[in-house]
Amino acid sequence: MLGTLLLTLLAPADTGVLDASGLRQAMETAARTQDASALIGRKFRIVSPFIDDKNQRYQAFKRSARWSYDRQKRVLVTTISMGQITDQNFDGFTSAKLGTLPPLQSLYFDVDARSAPMKFRTDQRDGYTLTSGSDTRAASFGLAIPYKEGGPSGLPEGFEPVVVGQTKGSVQQASRWAGGMIVVFEGEITDLGQASKVFCGAYHGTLSTRDVTGETPMQVSDKQCFATARITQVQVRRDGQLLADWRKPPAKPY
Repeated sequence: MLGTLLLTLLAPADTGVLDASGLRQAMETAARTQDASALIGRKFRIVSPFIDDKNQRYQAFKRSARWSYDRQKRVLVTTISMGQITDQNFDGFTSAKLGTLPPLQSLYFDVDARSAPMKFRTDQRDGYTLTSGSDTRAASFGLAIPYKEGGPSGLPEGFEPVVVGQTKGSVQQASRWAGGMIVVFEGEITDLGQASKVFCGAYHGTLSTRDVTGETPMQVSDKQCFATARITQVQVRRDGQLLADWRKPPAKPY
């Protein structure tokens, strides 16, 4: 029902390749010792499941692969998307000298978050109102990948920061299908010339959007650490089947 599939076997694991857990540990060590020389050139393989868009937890919101169902068109909609690291959402932007680099896309692979109830006060002319919300404290680890449309890129050829796919089927078929889908990012840690190869900062702000919190305000304090990287291959898989791939790596140094 969901198109012609290419059947392929998953490649055997390479013990020299870092998974998400190993990459986080290596980044924590590099940030603590302020020495990332051992990280440069290390290869990684990050596997991320497609998350239902209805899942509004902060960890799910930051994941790169999501799915939803369009009942009007009767299609499964899958999205692979990255954020962008700017001086508006990362308070270490200037100190890490990121403004001298091409625009950086963010790919989060490890997010810890804890939330507690809190009240938000809104002042009005005749007093104030209290709205129930949450206070979220998080620690996020991600990759910083250069990408400028028509310019320098650390993404494989043909792959862009937002990739959307649509497949016809019933809501039950879509749920079963998406439940087994993963996206696999492979690449290597690179040195883009900034002083620190692993840079940490934070985001502090309030989120209140239907897509993220269901109109329930969320106050966020998120410590974020990044390592610069180039992605050499992206694959979408389901139960060992290759559904899509981008395998031509970007030109060095990115």
